[in-house]
Amino acid sequence: MKRLLFLLILVFNAYAECAELLEFDVHFAVITANPEAHKAASIEQLKKEIDILNTFFTSEDKKPLVKFKFKSASFYNEIKDLHCSFAELGDSSGDYDSDGWAELFNSCMHFKVRDPNAVNFFIYDSYSKDEGFKDITCHGKRNSNRPYVLIDWERLDHKIQSPEEHEMGHAFGLDHVTVKGAEINSDTNIMASAESGSASGGKRNIGFNSEQVKIILSYAAKIKEKLKL
Repeated sequence: MKRLLFLLILVFNAYAECAELLEFDVHFAVITANPEAHKAASIEQLKKEIDILNTFFTSEDKKPLVKFKFKSASFYNEIKDLHCSFAELGDSSGDYDSDGWAELFNSCMHFKVRDPNAVNFFIYDSYSKDEGFKDITCHGKRNSNRPYVLIDWERLDHKIQSPEEHEMGHAFGLDHVTVKGAEINSDTNIMASAESGSASGGKRNIGFNSEQVKIILSYAAKIKEKLKL
């Protein structure tokens, strides 16, 4: 009897913990004309991206912080003629301008590109002066609690330094962290970066620390309210 009661308590606690997670719809849009990107960003892969986020967007002890849910997807042929300035950035050869891109995102009224009630996940083809379109840089933006991420198509399926959870970390209010002495194969925090030039970002395979969790949960509540409007 005691064992049964104990098991019931465990089940109840697990259910309660899951029930408390805020759930976020995710809208996908493929905004690059690259045909290789179109092959990579299949509907099956986009749904898998949700599984990846729900698996790895966690605390250090592997506890999920929020829940992501597939809502919808728009593919390039559906949006290429909408004349949306933000969508046209999918193959931009200009310098990335975080605030400038956000302004174009916020002004886009095409629901196939920007869903105002979801976290928006864009598949694009990154460009840099040094590497051209071989560049694979990704971005995440909290955007005053209307978040979005830009994932280079070559990094879909959790390729190269955990792009999905790293950029979603930015979308939920986190900055980069430096892990001194880290090398490319070092175990590092999800938000680790070589941005400062003092170390590698490593594998980004360690979940968010307690301070990062507090920030994510704080912004998650604000984001949830903003996306209802």
